Amino acid sequence: MELLGVKLSKLRRIQGLSLRKTASLAGISPAYLSRIESGKIGPPKPETLKSLSKVLGADSDALFQLASGIDPEIADLLDRNPKIIKLLRLIAANHLKYEEIERIIMFTRQYILSQRK
Repeated sequence: MELLGVKLSKLRRIQGLSLRKTASLAGISPAYLSRIESGKIGPPKPETLKSLSKVLGADSDALFQLASGIDPEIADLLDRNPKIIKLLRLIAANHLKYEEIERIIMFTRQYILSQRK
């Protein structure tokens, strides 16, 4: 999986933006962006990452995945199935309880089994 800094640098170059211009548009210093891209510091704050995603025309969810350092298998799953992120956000936004999530899992298993017949 690609590192966050490498991805940001690639996106910036694809957009034809200089480091200085990108930093200015994102509201951060060029030195800070340089440190992010080179991996010299950890991931930026969420609001900075959102700002960079807008400037670079990137999917903020994908950048957050890169920034989080989650299990590469899970990150790959989310990359291949971006609707999963929408499902997780729906669950989180509605503050579903454990039992409700269990019902969703059971329903999903039943649905999968019915589709394979």
